[in-house]
Amino acid sequence: MKIKLFGTGLLWMLLVFTACDFLDETPESVINSANFYQTESDAVAATNAIYEYLTVGTEGIFERGFGGIFFNDYWVFKDIMSDNCLETISSQDYRTLSEFTFTAENERIELYWQDLYKTISAANIVINRVPEIEMNAMRRDHLVAEARFIRAMMYFEAVRLFGDAPLILDETVELEEAIVARSPADDIYSAIIADLEWSRDHLSDSYRVGMGRPVPMACTALLSKVYLEMGEYELSAGAAETVIESDEYSLFQDFADIFKLSNANSGEIIFAVNYSGTLSQGFKPNQYHVRLLPPNLDKNGEGPENAFGWERPTDELYDSFDPQDRRKDVTFITSYTYSDGSTETFEPYIGKFWDQEAESRANNTDSDVIYLRLADIMLIYAEALNEINSGPTQEAYDMINEVRRRARFNGVVEQDILPDLTGLSYDEFREALLQERQWEFVMEGQRYHDLVRMGKLVEAVENSGKLNVNPQPFHSLLPIPQRERGLNPKLTQNTGY
Repeated sequence: MKIKLFGTGLLWMLLVFTACDFLDETPESVINSANFYQTESDAVAATNAIYEYLTVGTEGIFERGFGGIFFNDYWVFKDIMSDNCLETISSQDYRTLSEFTFTAENERIELYWQDLYKTISAANIVINRVPEIEMNAMRRDHLVAEARFIRAMMYFEAVRLFGDAPLILDETVELEEAIVARSPADDIYSAIIADLEWSRDHLSDSYRVGMGRPVPMACTALLSKVYLEMGEYELSAGAAETVIESDEYSLFQDFADIFKLSNANSGEIIFAVNYSGTLSQGFKPNQYHVRLLPPNLDKNGEGPENAFGWERPTDELYDSFDPQDRRKDVTFITSYTYSDGSTETFEPYIGKFWDQEAESRANNTDSDVIYLRLADIMLIYAEALNEINSGPTQEAYDMINEVRRRARFNGVVEQDILPDLTGLSYDEFREALLQERQWEFVMEGQRYHDLVRMGKLVEAVENSGKLNVNPQPFHSLLPIPQRERGLNPKLTQNTGY
């Protein structure tokens, strides 16, 4: 189901429901508020509609706002606004993000804000309306739990990027209800925790499981990240420990296996946003291949067919890896060999998401966007333990060393590199964690937040080798979009913008 929302950002009132297609559901021809929310099928369709905002959004492919939360900006922002990547696209909006010269007029920030609140609005509708439908109670609660999990994700994204933000937890039907002030970050975090705890307790383990839908342990995993950002280290460690000791997830032996299409929603993957560019109706790929793979390799019906290489790794990132670290070989692509035996070599691009066996042409991709995976939770656990104990415990060492041990495996044997860490001080272990996370999560939506959380953003960007960069302490938050402030006079601006 596609929900068309009038206005921009918070001003998305007067909802009109039109056609929908998601996963295996049959699109409804015309749905509106007068004839909707009557049956279980209506409840399912409304819940499915929320996922559209995560993937390709509800705008047409040639419209200004095409693309959902995870279509590209979620993972592009976090690496170009760091020491990981630089921007080559001509768009000033992306270039200024990479250079830290952006302003409140930046269109990409504006569109991202709008997508967050459109998704929240769609979730609020389900949370408010579905409980009123007469249907199986377990299924009803499960659908609401899906919506509350996604709403928690969106507010977690909002509070980390913007700090204080409008907190709207009910369906908005009147224009005035959208003209609200920013709520304190603490209140937003409280709402996130309430949503995740409720979802954890009401998600079914037998109904609508998989295909990019949350499970109870995903709520606990996300809680561990939320508590870490809040500085609630005991709670973060407890949630992370629950996930790790559940034995529901295990690290892939080979780092390369994480990104193979055949391994979607398995192994260490706790929650991933579902994409199906070639298997479902319509245009639903994410932009991994388009944005990240090297251009001009398409010849003789081989190689990436629609790649532009807009986001490039910095030399400092590439050179920071041990040459034999499995993650270096998987994360970057520096050559391509055609079937005639000819090989092209080039400067490093990011190739970790290209499953060449499954998608040899690298055009539309079925690759999910991985939002939560076990290695992340293990390193969160290690970080929280280091904070709690003012230094690493043996459990903290075990977590980071297990991740390093996987990186030693070259696909055949374990190599004599990346030795287990031991004997580090609090500060040394903290630095080691930050470095390990950089190597582990390139282009996975992590680096910017890691640098901000550890107070290293300005230092890291200044030492990245990127040209024309101007990072400032206030860049730990993004500006409230100026267009949204024009529409909503109650919105204040973040310091520095």
